[in-house]
Amino acid sequence: MRRTLLLACALLAAAPISARTWRVGGPGADFPLIAPAVAAAAPGDVIEVSAGVYREDLVLSRTVALVGHGRPRLFGTGLGTVIDIQAPGCEVRGFDIEGSGEGQTNRMDAAFHVASNGNRIVDNRIERVFYGIVVEGASRNEIAENSITGLEERSFGRRGDGLYFYRSPGNLARDNRIAGMKDAIYVQYSPGCREIGNTVERSRYGLHDMFSDGQELSGNVFRGCSVGANIMNCRKVEIRGNRFVSNRGVASAGLSFKECDESRVEDNEFSDDGRAVQIEGASRNRFSGNRFLFNDTAIELFASAEENVFTENAFDGNLTPVVISGGSSSTRWSEAGRGNWWSGYRGLDFEGRGVGREPQPVASAFARIEGNNPAARLFLASPAASALDFAASSVVPEDDGGVDRAPLVRRPGVGRRGRRPAGASALVALALAGMLLPRGGRVRPDRRRRSR
Repeated sequence: MRRTLLLACALLAAAPISARTWRVGGPGADFPLIAPAVAAAAPGDVIEVSAGVYREDLVLSRTVALVGHGRPRLFGTGLGTVIDIQAPGCEVRGFDIEGSGEGQTNRMDAAFHVASNGNRIVDNRIERVFYGIVVEGASRNEIAENSITGLEERSFGRRGDGLYFYRSPGNLARDNRIAGMKDAIYVQYSPGCREIGNTVERSRYGLHDMFSDGQELSGNVFRGCSVGANIMNCRKVEIRGNRFVSNRGVASAGLSFKECDESRVEDNEFSDDGRAVQIEGASRNRFSGNRFLFNDTAIELFASAEENVFTENAFDGNLTPVVISGGSSSTRWSEAGRGNWWSGYRGLDFEGRGVGREPQPVASAFARIEGNNPAARLFLASPAASALDFAASSVVPEDDGGVDRAPLVRRPGVGRRGRRPAGASALVALALAGMLLPRGGRVRPDRRRRSR
């Protein structure tokens, strides 16, 4: 009998206590404000917050779920971070959040600060905050379906980042929309993070990745930034299925690779960027199945970038396909007998393999001059530049890392032929105008009509 009672007591003690649901705001609520409910909740409890306006800062020191109904609006006090998540396994969803501090007391005042593992921040609208979400020293957190907008009226130096992973490996950022920040997503010393399906706009860097190996970037859109994605000092990064659109500025690039090795860049689209891809000091990376459409420069390649491979990519309508800076390069423009498709290539395929017989210089004679003297770009649309390239076309190109020996005669299966974006470079328009307009300024008449 005694043994039976002891066993019953042990089972009762081990049985989980059912979580309680606390209600905040509205008729019959347990509390009028959120902070008292957080203080009263036990680990595992749910706090449901009704629509309304709440002005308070919150600290989640126990594992709770904070769920908004009807988009409750949470204003911070403006003195620090609005929601500080210290306990693991918390969830916050369904809030409109505004009014963090602006760095006066803490340089990373934010809508959320996360210092624990396994939390979920989902479906929140975050506006006019210094930083959006800061994850520091924490893993396995999911940041998903949030909208983050910063202090866009300020210069970049006076804004925070939208989503900042610092020394936080293995986190997931999924389907977020981030605009108007310094860096929309900043990943630092945080290997193995994944950024999937996010849309970032109007920031200095759409994504800034430093010292974070094994990242996955897939299905994102980087639009209207100075640099779409800046990847530095990393290894084995997977960049797949993203769109880099209209990223322009003084030192602009859709994708900038610097000291980044052994990575794969596949099936991405680069359109209307100042420079689509810039590669410096980066080695043994593979670029395949990408589309480079109507960029000012598709690839800017520095001689310090070694043993990279380009294969099965499509280069269509770019003002300058490739610029090579600093001398010859060990980059290869074909692999296993398959090069790339170039919209200006006129070679023939005599063997039916889809590969042209004549090699394709990836950098024109003028582009080689431009690589060592960027100011020469001012003369890109000049008759002298055209004459130089025409003369060079009759010479067998030297294989110094600037020749595609197996150019494709058919566009590879990487999507439909791109149309010129509405914001394409003004240089393209000027070049076309120069070809169509004679000195008198009138459109050149049709030659057949003139011969009648």
